[in-house]
Amino acid sequence: MDLILLGTACAASGQERDNTYLLLREASGSTLIDIGGNPLGKLKKLNLSTHDVKRVLFTHFHTDHIYGLPSLLWGMWIDKRTEPFDIYCEATEKQWLESWLSLMRTGEWPVAFEIRIHAFDWQTASTVWEEGDVSLSVFPSLHGVPTVGIRAVCGEKVLVYSADTTPNPLIRGMGPIDVLVHEATTAEQGLRTHSTLSEIADYYDWSGVGQGILVHLSDGEPYEAVMAQLPVSVSSKLTLGQDMAVISID
Repeated sequence: MDLILLGTACAASGQERDNTYLLLREASGSTLIDIGGNPLGKLKKLNLSTHDVKRVLFTHFHTDHIYGLPSLLWGMWIDKRTEPFDIYCEATEKQWLESWLSLMRTGEWPVAFEIRIHAFDWQTASTVWEEGDVSLSVFPSLHGVPTVGIRAVCGEKVLVYSADTTPNPLIRGMGPIDVLVHEATTAEQGLRTHSTLSEIADYYDWSGVGQGILVHLSDGEPYEAVMAQLPVSVSSKLTLGQDMAVISID
């Protein structure tokens, strides 16, 4: 399984970064984690068709994490998709999502594929999808609205994505993690519902993490300066995410 960082910026976007969203690519197809801007262009850069995208899992419904959905669905319609498309979202947002799809008039395009919405309880850790030795689970994040982090397992490899959150004890207690993708909206300046690089470095046990990738980044933040002050045992595990970077999880 490959993890592709389609975007790595915070809600304000960036000069060289799109809003944070991810793609998990494995043999049976691809899963989007949130949908930022220009998903069709990003797929073309990867030589992937919209037919390759089987599902999207929304971590929460802040605009920067969902606004690419109309573009993706429009592209699927243009590509004459017939295979169902699955959307996973928090249960209290299901009705809102259905209303949004109705406002987009997806039923009038006409869409030749079924859009299937699967709801989960964001407050309960649970597996939402699995096939073969690959599974996707959600767990509560600590953000200003109902939000989930993602745990993806491929064979014996574990990927964890924090989503928007303050440092999360559930992640700290997960045990060995091969790849931890964690938001770091600022380098040092604290934010009420987000994480800083300094907090992340101090909070987690990096001896149990193979590599850490920082996303949801803000322009102008002194990430490199803070990184240089960290113990080598921590800084050697951390990298600043870059749009379109590909990380192998196998």
